[in-house]
Amino acid sequence: MSDSRKQTLRIAHGTAARFVGRTLGAIISLVALHEATRYFGPIQWGPITAALAWVTVFSYLGSPGVAMLTMREIAKPGADASTIFGRALTATIVVSVGGGIAALILGVPTYWGRTATLTLMLIMVPGIPLMALFMTGGSVLVGRGRSGSRAALDTISSVFLLAATLVVVEAHLRSSGYAVAYVCSVAASGLIALALARRLVRPKLRGSLRGLAGTLKSSLPFGQFDLFAIVYARADSIMLFLIRGSRPVALYGVAYQVANFIFAMPALLSNALLPDFMNASNERQQFLARRALDAILTVAIPLPLFGALFSRPFVIWIAGSRYAGAGTPLAILTGAGAIALCNGYLVQVAIFAGAERGLWRVIGTITVVNLAANAVAVTLWGVDGAASVMILSEAVGLAMYWKIYRGKMPNPLGRRYPLSVIGASLGLLAICWALHAGLGLGPGAGVVMLARAVMLGLAYATLLYLLTFSARHLASRRDKARAERG
Repeated sequence: MSDSRKQTLRIAHGTAARFVGRTLGAIISLVALHEATRYFGPIQWGPITAALAWVTVFSYLGSPGVAMLTMREIAKPGADASTIFGRALTATIVVSVGGGIAALILGVPTYWGRTATLTLMLIMVPGIPLMALFMTGGSVLVGRGRSGSRAALDTISSVFLLAATLVVVEAHLRSSGYAVAYVCSVAASGLIALALARRLVRPKLRGSLRGLAGTLKSSLPFGQFDLFAIVYARADSIMLFLIRGSRPVALYGVAYQVANFIFAMPALLSNALLPDFMNASNERQQFLARRALDAILTVAIPLPLFGALFSRPFVIWIAGSRYAGAGTPLAILTGAGAIALCNGYLVQVAIFAGAERGLWRVIGTITVVNLAANAVAVTLWGVDGAASVMILSEAVGLAMYWKIYRGKMPNPLGRRYPLSVIGASLGLLAICWALHAGLGLGPGAGVVMLARAVMLGLAYATLLYLLTFSARHLASRRDKARAERG
């Protein structure tokens, strides 16, 4: 077997492992969401969602710059992994503790007068450094090419969250009890992540303080980017709570948590790609990036159709009829997620290729657009307005990220395969219209809904295979004819 073939199979295996782990984690998280939303109801779930959104912003401030830098540096050939990991741990602790303090200083006046939400935020703040350690530990696993271990970590963290939720429900605890249980689940996940990373790389802590300034300086471009990214991703929830109240933010929180799986998908592919990408020649890097982008388009283009069909019945199935209003924002967020699939991948490949310094200007522009649009949309249209702004933000980002990506990948996209994906998506749209208009079949509910979604997915895959095979066959015949004429 050729080295190229082995590399492709290794990337495919890593991606599949991460996808399975992330999918299992998502299913378990949905079970936890099912239990929590039905137990608390929209009015009580609203303050929990607002507090979680606030803590999440500062959790991402606490590590992603360091985590992303660590992942990339450890993946480089001949890297001193022990020193890199030791410095990363020191930097993570320093930055995440600072993030926790900032969350308190800014959070108290923001939620002052909203006693329940303020209490929840105060309880959850200790989870900020613990989440940061989780992300840094996970970055070591990815950087060393251990996608299976990282996939297991995704599943384990979701199991801890489910266990915490079940304890709250079975013991009939209040929202403050849920906040304590949440912090305990984050602590358990962080310790497991560090244990797995330490088995692979023993961190060299001696002298790590001397390299702290250099690590923080190098991680700053990543940290700026991630801070902007998480602010614009979660500011809508905070605005909804402050402007519209508990119920709207509860509905949006359910829609966002379901859609969040889509937003995380680019990392599954790009993280599995990282070790081989960093060790490849420039020509091979372009080939890998192009094939990975094809895989992203395979999912992104038909995704809005599935969102439009299944969002409302899926929300009702998970959270109950009291959350039926989350169906429309989930459908809209699915459309935003389709664009975010491309954006997330473009961003990570740009970082792998060393173009991170130009990204913060882009994400800064997107954040300004997002916050300004949300101030209007949330006030006028509430939950649906917040979801629609996410599409606007991702569309602005796509135009700007694509320019950066083109600078690193001169031939970023082919024609034949994307056209096949578009053709298969149009065929799927025709099938859905025929089923609805001709046979009167809707999306269904529960297990029936899942069965119909799987059948539509198989129909799309079949159409894509036929179109891809036909395009390849026609191209082969055309090349053969040219060779004969030549």
